[in-house]
Amino acid sequence: MKKFGLIIAALCSSTIIEAQQIIENPVVADDPTHQDLNINYIALYPDSTVINLSVENKLAQGGWFCADRKIYIETTQEHQRFNIIKARGIPRCPAVHSFKKVGEKLTFTFVFPAIPKGINRLNLIEDCDKSCFSFKNIILDVKINQDIRLYMQGVEFYAANKNKEAIDCFSKVVEAIPSSPTHVYGYSYFNLIRIHFNSGDKVTAKFWLEQLEKSSLLDKQYFINSLQKEGIQLK
Repeated sequence: MKKFGLIIAALCSSTIIEAQQIIENPVVADDPTHQDLNINYIALYPDSTVINLSVENKLAQGGWFCADRKIYIETTQEHQRFNIIKARGIPRCPAVHSFKKVGEKLTFTFVFPAIPKGINRLNLIEDCDKSCFSFKNIILDVKINQDIRLYMQGVEFYAANKNKEAIDCFSKVVEAIPSSPTHVYGYSYFNLIRIHFNSGDKVTAKFWLEQLEKSSLLDKQYFINSLQKEGIQLK
């Protein structure tokens, strides 16, 4: 999939405004409504928020796509809403882009006002009556995005009985826990404890349990209780 460099010329000036942050392929915590529609990147500028998406046609014939005129982004906590300024590369409904073949991709961009600094999660909503798309809980924190992907890789290794590789992934996830953590940090501790305990290494399992207990995770007691329910006693 192609990625396009982003530059925006300032009004009445030749100055180029550089993105404060670009989040490539951000993780969407809640399941999106359209599986064939993906967010390629989100670029945060001082004067705008730019979201680049692509949709892949899966139909042999009759496939089409358009964007409603009522589209907005909103912060997940305060629900502060920012309406779309413009769309590039996609027709606005009722006009449509008609796909010519299976596998064809349409890449397009939405431009919104700038969001406040420090926002870590965002919703993207198409406000219409039928077949509307929505992405809820888009994670904007680069580290959390990296850690979620690393955790998912660790889960795959764990399921394939590649415990050494799984341990490496989970331990890297908990090396540094951000101020607004997701569930993957607690689960990483949980899996590290289980792997070592079940392999007979109770000393290392106890070490990771102590790290979990010392952590600032708000849900740590849930994981401690879950370990006890599994019969993992290390005290």
